[in-house]
Amino acid sequence: MAKHKFLTGFMALSLGLSIGVTLGNSAEAAAAAQTYSALAGFSSSAQGANQWQYEKLSGTAFLDLVYDQNRKAWAGASGYPWVSATAMHPDQNFDAVRKWTSPDKGTVTISGSVQKGSAEGDGIVAAIQKDNVKLWSSTITGTTAVSPSGVGSVPVEAGTEISFIVNKRGNMNNDHTLWEPTIRYTAASGSTGSVSAAAADSPVSAPKAKASSAASVSVLDYGAVPNDSTDDYPAFVAAIDAAKTQGKTVSIPAGNFILSDILTLDSVNVQGAGKFLTTLTSTDPKRGSIDLKGDGVKLGGLKHVYKTTVSRGDGANEKNSITVRGAKNFTIDNVCVSKSSTAGIMVTYGSTNGKVTNNTVDSTGADGIHITGGSSYITVENNEVRKAGDDTIAVVSYIDSDARPAHHITIRKNDVGYGSKARGIAVVGGIDVLITGNSVKDTNMAGVYIAVEASYNTRNVDRVTVSNNVIDHAGIAEPQNHPNVLVYASQGMIDNVVFSKNTIKNAAHRGIGVWGEGTIKTVTFEGNTLINRIGASTVFSKGNIKLSNNIGF
Repeated sequence: MAKHKFLTGFMALSLGLSIGVTLGNSAEAAAAAQTYSALAGFSSSAQGANQWQYEKLSGTAFLDLVYDQNRKAWAGASGYPWVSATAMHPDQNFDAVRKWTSPDKGTVTISGSVQKGSAEGDGIVAAIQKDNVKLWSSTITGTTAVSPSGVGSVPVEAGTEISFIVNKRGNMNNDHTLWEPTIRYTAASGSTGSVSAAAADSPVSAPKAKASSAASVSVLDYGAVPNDSTDDYPAFVAAIDAAKTQGKTVSIPAGNFILSDILTLDSVNVQGAGKFLTTLTSTDPKRGSIDLKGDGVKLGGLKHVYKTTVSRGDGANEKNSITVRGAKNFTIDNVCVSKSSTAGIMVTYGSTNGKVTNNTVDSTGADGIHITGGSSYITVENNEVRKAGDDTIAVVSYIDSDARPAHHITIRKNDVGYGSKARGIAVVGGIDVLITGNSVKDTNMAGVYIAVEASYNTRNVDRVTVSNNVIDHAGIAEPQNHPNVLVYASQGMIDNVVFSKNTIKNAAHRGIGVWGEGTIKTVTFEGNTLINRIGASTVFSKGNIKLSNNIGF
């Protein structure tokens, strides 16, 4: 039932409903004076009531918000962006939008000032848009009210959308914006220009970005355009949001797409046309990571590159190519990483039950694939890593920052090295790690490195098995002169390390070393083959070394 059904014309005007004011007995006069107040017409029950809708915007895609009873506002799943009766607040990826839809042909005059709710923060950009045409915009950094200009006598048709948009500048902090717009609508001659009081409370549907009916959502449907210079980031954000809401996969066709900021995938499946067909190019070398979080997130079938890179510096995760941030049941498969300022693929913040498979990682500023932050039950398999700026694949656990060591990590059938600047496969603090069936070739430091390091204050190592690997021509750099295989402790303890059935060959300096000032307990070598070494075959200066059925030492 329409609760305003029996209100007089004067009362309806005061409440901002779309009921004509009677000026004499002329229907034309009645249609000439209709006012739509965002405050009085605000609804907590239905999108489109009183001609108003509450949305979020990324690029050209408008997506509905959902009413949050606690906040008394329409909001996104995270609580941002939101739109209340009197205010709006964007988030990092979406603008906040209050939208009015014209009931018929006519003209509108728009009023209502805009101001920030706080002097703090870097400000907002407020805009008024008619369909896809911007009528007015202003950057607002303080609490002084700003009145929009150039928005009188704007022609409209039935279904024309007038959008009031609040966009963050650098960040969304303190972007609470006070804005209560009012639209004065005058119907064109011959049109009724009004809706019934009952219809005023009924939702109307405004045009939305195309939604695929199949199992996937294409980024093209949300405004992405391949192979041009336009930023596709807003379209990607909108497509990812829609796919998560609809339980669908995000589809990215062949071509090159431009991303201007960190792209976050939260519990969604994002798939390209192939790792050498679909390319995502990040333009900000300090904020280009593709971040994975949530449950069941997947990324595959694409190439991620940086247009330019910067020095590794502080090693910030924002400069990685891919960062797994506490995700569970995740998959990174058939992805090509080409250049990054820091790591290629970083798995951290306690991520668990993940697969990093069939990827190509090339020319990173730090490790190729890095597992840390207490992450667990991770399989790294069938990857190729070349020219890493540090280790090719590393498991690292820090005493200062990790609540527990990384554990239950499987590193299997990877092909790594080829000019990488540090170690091949490294465990620097970790428990229950299996390294098997890998090929390690041409690394500056040790091909396989098991260690506890005082310089980085790393945790102990326990229960590591290294089996059926080929370690070829490692330890190239001087004066470090690493052996092909090195077990090293400068603090803490290493125990229960087993090397079994490995081929260790063409060492640049030495074959195998076990040394350091920390505690090294049992290290077992069984059935290994050491050939074509240069220098000493083995240097066992620490530990309880157990040898059986080895060749060459």
